[in-house]
This record gives sequence, C-alpha cells and structure tokens, in this order.
Amino acid sequence: MVSLTSVNNLQASLATAQRRVEQGQNQVQRDSEQLAQSRQQLVKEQEQLRDTERSSQQARADATPAIKQPQLDRAIEIPVPPKPAQTPAGQLNSIGQTIGRLIDVTA
Repeated sequence: MVSLTSVNNLQASLATAQRRVEQGQNQVQRDSEQLAQSRQQLVKEQEQLRDTERSSQQARADATPAIKQPQLDRAIEIPVPPKPAQTPAGQLNSIGQTIGRLIDVTA
C-alpha cells in the first residue's frame, strides 16, 4: 500500500528535479547567448585583423626602398685612375690648401 509520506516524498523529489531542469535550461540559454556574443566578437576581431594586415602590407608597399649600402670590398677592387703627368706645382698646392680648409671647417 502507498502511504501519504511516500507520495509526499515523490512529489518533493519531482519538484526538486523540475527546478534543476529549469535551472539547467536557464544556464543553457545564458551559455548560448554568451556563445553568440563571443562569435560576433570573433568576427569583428577577424575583420580588424584583416584590415590591419592590409594596412601593414600597403604601408610596406608604399615605403621608400632602402638605400643600398656601399660595398666596400668592391670599392677596393676598382683601380684608381692614373694621375695626369702634367700637374703644375701651384695647382697642386691650391688643391691641398682647399682640402686643408675643408678638413679644418668640418672638424
């Protein structure tokens, strides 16, 4: 025979189970909404990343090319042109004085 106590216990257990199911459904709903927001945020951030990458590539393409560094090893291999044989002594002195003044000014 079924007693009143066992029926009450079953009803209480059923009510508890229903509350837990409702809480679980509410949690699933909140998690679903949060997931949707996270996906939207991810799409926005991916778009921003693509824009940033495009801007960076464009900036690199627009940048002026780097100045080519001189190759000193190659400069040593190039022979010095021969000096003219007929250089008057006065002209040589004036060139030396001009170079001396230039060195004095820059130093």
